[in-house]
Amino acid sequence: MKDSQMNMMEHSEAKIELLSKYMDRFLNIMNQNSYIHDVHLYDLFCGEGIYPNGGKGSPIIFLEKIKNLHFVNKAKSHPHVDFHCFFNDLDDEKLLKLTASIEEKNLHYEEMGTLKISNQDYKDKLEEVVSILEKLKGSEKAFIFIDPYGYKEIKADDIKRLLSSNNSEVLLFLPTQNMFRFETKGTPESLQRFISELVPIEEWPKSETGLNFIETLLDKFREYLGSEYFADSFIITRDTNQYFCLFFFTSHIRGFEKMLEAKWAIDEEEGRSWKQGMRTDLFADQEKIAKTEKLKSALYHYLEEERTNGDLYKFGLKQGFLPKHVNSVLKEYQINDIITVEKTDGSKIRRGAFYTGYEYFRDEPSKIIVIRRR
Repeated sequence: MKDSQMNMMEHSEAKIELLSKYMDRFLNIMNQNSYIHDVHLYDLFCGEGIYPNGGKGSPIIFLEKIKNLHFVNKAKSHPHVDFHCFFNDLDDEKLLKLTASIEEKNLHYEEMGTLKISNQDYKDKLEEVVSILEKLKGSEKAFIFIDPYGYKEIKADDIKRLLSSNNSEVLLFLPTQNMFRFETKGTPESLQRFISELVPIEEWPKSETGLNFIETLLDKFREYLGSEYFADSFIITRDTNQYFCLFFFTSHIRGFEKMLEAKWAIDEEEGRSWKQGMRTDLFADQEKIAKTEKLKSALYHYLEEERTNGDLYKFGLKQGFLPKHVNSVLKEYQINDIITVEKTDGSKIRRGAFYTGYEYFRDEPSKIIVIRRR
């Protein structure tokens, strides 16, 4: 077995770090929502949980966070959500190690929710999960993590089916560097099959770099899934010009915002990638300034027409930026007299107030109108 499979390498830690930061946000939202009673967490290639070098895998991250939340709720007498974990892997030995680690660390109690560990082929498990998701009630949500040993088993249709209930989110890791390398050396059948599900193979553009490949793949995922879904990527740079990628899919704009928050928590300058040496950077403790030039340009053109605060919230997220970044650019535009801002009810507006947060998007999406001065 390869060392990369036995030990948690630095780029694998980046993968787990994004999952961890998103879970902090996802679980907290689920826990605070009085309408949610059950949350289902699926890890379809869960691995052994703890690597020989001590690195924590995804199932341990899930359980640690759920356990912490459970005891916080208990201490505050807060009504708790049941979190049901389903861990699957085809390797029996890994599952034995995972089970032992869970027991040794006392990571699960019955009152937290159910815990099921299965030894099934991915395709069989997928059918089971899709069947369960189709029956979810409005008070139930699901999160699916897919971190395969390659990409040959994964299909774009898998993602579409997992999302079809509109009660679920998917985080998918793909070895895009390997896929890009195969694309440039003569596309093998497995890659052709993967691509042709998204777009006719003859329409797939040749990628100049691994980054080009990821950008094209993300665009095709978005086209394939349709406008009712949000799709995003998080790039993991291992060595020079070697790029792997996590793809996130959801129909919930709030979940999309929380994933962007997780990305920006790791990459404070661009919110899009992890690079080797981030933790050992001599200036790592210094506060980074977000690079918003792309957002400034996009907003400038977008504001040629009247836009509501709800429009601006959604537009910023789709550009990969958070409401605080949108507000920062709008404030600059307002100071320089580039835009006009008016309340739709005709009342006086406080300077610097743009109402681009989620709560305003949900409750008052047309509170203000913003447009660029002619």
